[in-house]
Amino acid sequence: MYKHYIPEIKLSIEKNTENVPDDGRFYVIKDGNIIQSFRSKKHAEERFKQLVKESGFKPERQHYKRANPSDETVERNLIAKAIFWAEGPKYKKKGGRGGRGGV
Repeated sequence: MYKHYIPEIKLSIEKNTENVPDDGRFYVIKDGNIIQSFRSKKHAEERFKQLVKESGFKPERQHYKRANPSDETVERNLIAKAIFWAEGPKYKKKGGRGGRGGV
């Protein structure tokens, strides 16, 4: 099943959904009506993009509140430091030339 849908202009690409035949083809649908079918997703997407361009649709810009990057960096560095000091001694090289048991 595949569905790419833009609700504002009621345009979609669908494959194996309840709205289209189950024949493995990609269908471009506008306002609930099948416009065209394609064997490949690539060709369906080309037609889809053409219809979006013709409609003049421009997606609204999403504004996301982001955390202060410096806070995130500080937290990441503190975690890395804690891991280093917790795990570091475990990997410290022991033994070597001379000494007890060394060759």
